[in-house]
Formats: sequence, C-alpha cells, structure tokens
Amino acid sequence: MTSLRRTLPPVNSLVIFEAAARHLNFTHAANEMGMTQAAVSRQIQTLEADLGVPLFVRQARGIQLTKQGDRLRHAVTMGLEYIANTSADIRRRQRRPRELTVATSVSFASYWLVARLAKFRVQHPQIDLRLLASGQVSDLMHSGVDVAIRYGFGHWLGMAAERMFGNEVWPVCSPGYLAAHPRPKAPADLLGHALLHLGSFDRNWVTWESFFQSMGLADPPPNKGISFDNYLVLLQAALRGEGIALCGQRLAEDFIARGDLVRPINVALTSEKAFYLSIRRKPTSANRRRCSAAGSARRWPAKAACPIWPPMATADCSPKHAKSFRIAAER
Repeated sequence: MTSLRRTLPPVNSLVIFEAAARHLNFTHAANEMGMTQAAVSRQIQTLEADLGVPLFVRQARGIQLTKQGDRLRHAVTMGLEYIANTSADIRRRQRRPRELTVATSVSFASYWLVARLAKFRVQHPQIDLRLLASGQVSDLMHSGVDVAIRYGFGHWLGMAAERMFGNEVWPVCSPGYLAAHPRPKAPADLLGHALLHLGSFDRNWVTWESFFQSMGLADPPPNKGISFDNYLVLLQAALRGEGIALCGQRLAEDFIARGDLVRPINVALTSEKAFYLSIRRKPTSANRRRCSAAGSARRWPAKAACPIWPPMATADCSPKHAKSFRIAAER
C-alpha cells in the first residue's frame, strides 16, 4: 500500500478546506478555525497548488466551488465525518460505566449493603454495580462474580480473603415487646422470654444453645419458641414483637439506630467468624478486565469501619489489581 503521507494533501489544509467549502466564505471559515482570513486563503492556495487545480471561483459577491472543488468537498466531508464518528464512539466506549459484580448473602445485602449503595454511587458514578444476593455465595468460583462478601473464618478453597470486620451477636427485640415484658437482668432471664430461633441448617449462625453456653449456662433448659428457616423472616418477627432474636451486630445496628429494635440486655457474644471480602486467586480473563472497577470499589467505604487495612497481597493479580478488590466495609 502506498504511503498516505505521500499521496494525501496536507491534512490541516483539508480540514480548513472543508470549513471554507461548507461556509462558502473564507472569513466565516477563519472564525470557526480560530485563525485569520488571510491564513485560510493561504492554506487553500497551498491545497490548490498541491492538486494542480482551482477549488474555488473567486467572485465579487463571494466564492463558489469548482467542479473539482465539489468532488473534493464530498470526499473530505465523508472522510472527516467517518473519522469524527469513530473517534466519538471510541471515547464513548471508554466512558461507559465499568461493571462490577458483587455477591453476598440476602441478609447482608438487605440489612447492611443496600443502605450504603447511595454513597457508593456518589463516590463512583463510573461503575455499574451489579449486586447478586443469594444463599449460594460459595458459587463464586463458577460464576461471573468479581468479588464476594462472605461470613466465616476466611478460608475458602481457591479464594483469597481479606477481613472486613468482626461481628458480635446480640439479643434484640422490638421496643413494644420489651415494654410488655419484664426486662431481663441476667442472661438466664432470657429463658423466660419467647425466643426466636433460626433453623440449624445455617452453620454460620449462632444458636440460642451456643449463646447460653457462652454465657455460662452449660445445660440450659429447652426453650422451643418459634423457629424460622430464613433469617429475613426471623428478623421481621422480632420487629413485629413476636419475641427476642439473636442478631449480628452489623445487621442490627441500623435497626437499633432508628429505634426499630432494642437490646433488652447488654450482653454480647463475640463471634470467631467475621465478614470477609473474597476473590479468586486466579481471576478469569473477564474478571481481569474488571479489575480497575474493583479497584475503585474496594476502597468504598472502608474508612469508617476499618481505618487501616493491610493490602490484599495474596491475590494472584498484578499488585495494582490485587490491592484493589476491597469493597464495602463501612459501618
């Protein structure tokens, strides 16, 4: 292919010619290009000399395109418009929101994360956040998820995990329930209340039995109460005054701050488990393409809950990407 540099007229002259041909007025073209009328005239003369033909007919009332000038106008206009449209499309694609898919449990998403999404959108408008709330967060290895917020000990096969924050478990109830029943003075007094239970299917959850054992009641008498197989339903029952439930600090704190729930007794069980941000040790190519989005999101909004976090150095990404996957750790 012949070098375009050798066959094309001066590109700057073509741009100026397009403006002059569109306006049919050198002065108007000069104003558009930010140059003098004399400079436009010289550029047109240079172009005409390069092509060996006149492009305009100079008349007393203005200028008109010659036949060859009109041919060139058509070609230059199409070419420059194509270049301009392609350039705009490239810029537009670069400005498209970067997608970040975050998986977490339904309860954490409902009672903690969703309340903090508005701040995320303000801080990171360039990121298109996709939230997957499911009980099957362990499916992270086989899905399009970029990062997951998980509760446990921080050890998952094939995953790099970074601790976000710990968790205390509190007895909670509605203000109405507490007003209608004697306030417990000691953990053992809770046995005289209607206790709301979460089914044993959830191995991550603290049962009332283990709670009482941690309070020094080695063999507490059974308290059947009401049992639920879903944490969201259990918490709704507590909100409606059905009894006292065990609730994680991170999931209860917003309800307590609003006055929807209260702590009937100031005791807490500090769990050995914590909330972790986890990523694949070997991200897929699709995940690598979204590393930059995760980079911005990981720092949101960690400072309030964990002022100082060590970088996640265990992830098998480049250092720039490895430290970028932290997301959502504000109280």
